[in-house]
Amino acid sequence: MAKDTVYVIGHKSPDTDTVCSSIAWAEYLAKKVKMSAVAAVCGELNPETKFVLKTFGFNKPKTLNSAAGKTLVLVDHNEAEQMVDGAADAKIIEVLDHHKISFKWPEPIRFRTEPAGSTATLVAKIMLANGFKITKPMAGILVSAILSDTVVFKSTTTTETDIKTAKILGKIAKIANLKNFGIEIKKQKASLKGLTAAQILRSDFKAFESGGKKFGVGQIEVVDLKEANDRTAEIMEEMERTNQSEGFAFSILMITDIINGGSGIVVAGDAAAVEKAFKQKCEDGCIYVTNMMSRKKDLLPPLLKALG
Repeated sequence: MAKDTVYVIGHKSPDTDTVCSSIAWAEYLAKKVKMSAVAAVCGELNPETKFVLKTFGFNKPKTLNSAAGKTLVLVDHNEAEQMVDGAADAKIIEVLDHHKISFKWPEPIRFRTEPAGSTATLVAKIMLANGFKITKPMAGILVSAILSDTVVFKSTTTTETDIKTAKILGKIAKIANLKNFGIEIKKQKASLKGLTAAQILRSDFKAFESGGKKFGVGQIEVVDLKEANDRTAEIMEEMERTNQSEGFAFSILMITDIINGGSGIVVAGDAAAVEKAFKQKCEDGCIYVTNMMSRKKDLLPPLLKALG
């Protein structure tokens, strides 16, 4: 890559929104802004994301193991703990995100954020507002990212803008039924069969820090909680190992039932903040929260408040 290459990259443990938004935003910057931009990822792709890219004819973006000395555009995240290794020694020129703001940088940069259900919604909005031609394949990965992050519009993070944008993209991509296609997407990683406990925990895992405590939160989506419940013991053992290796006070695995709309919460380590946040006693490290679908909106705000 040329020395002036700009790497458009999402968070560690990449999900469909972070990967597809990076691909789309890199193309926008390259074609509309005439920037030498390429999409990159830091981590392996999950089965859902692989399915989406294959469906619409995209290859996996370049893997970037260290960003030291490189120029970055951050997509779908802004917390230091979630950035590619070496980001502190890189030059960050832009952030495009839909999460809470927890970003510090020593110089002014472009920072775009909206409380949407998906970063892909923000990407598509900017493209449409600036007359950028969205191709059928590009519309396909963008609408897939919206459907994924909003859990086919069931998540409490879903906004009218997400739904409106998805409908526009769905027409361009020639998807007859967005709900049916969204369910097909979500099914790609809704089974735990063949996955190790580490793969289950790390498939969508993010690190955070609040109240002087570091902790990690993973999320998986299932169509039947029993499959995950049967493996709780081995998953908790893996979470304890993660606490030790990462210096976490505790870690959480959020097991979201995409059919019935709720989540089982598995906690390893100090469960006090979780019990305070959700006013439940962790029996054997587990609680269940009705209507909890979103890590960003349903789990993190009360948990961060409990941590003070």
